[in-house]
Amino acid sequence: MKNLMFANALKLIKQGDLTSGVIALSIASIVTIGVGIPITQQVIDDGNLSGITATVVSFIPVMLAVALLLGAVQVMRGEA
Repeated sequence: MKNLMFANALKLIKQGDLTSGVIALSIASIVTIGVGIPITQQVIDDGNLSGITATVVSFIPVMLAVALLLGAVQVMRGEA
């Protein structure tokens, strides 16, 4: 399932409105980095996990960042 913010950014870029596409991409980045990752990290910290479970779950914020990066690349290349 494609992220709605990235889909909107791609739509704007395909219409030739690069500025609006970049702004939409910036908003998606700010929301993910400023809200999504910190909240996910706080929930993981409060989860009182240990062992392999804690190790696996600790990669969730990293995967959010990787997904954001891949989505940004797809939008800028026009592939999303």
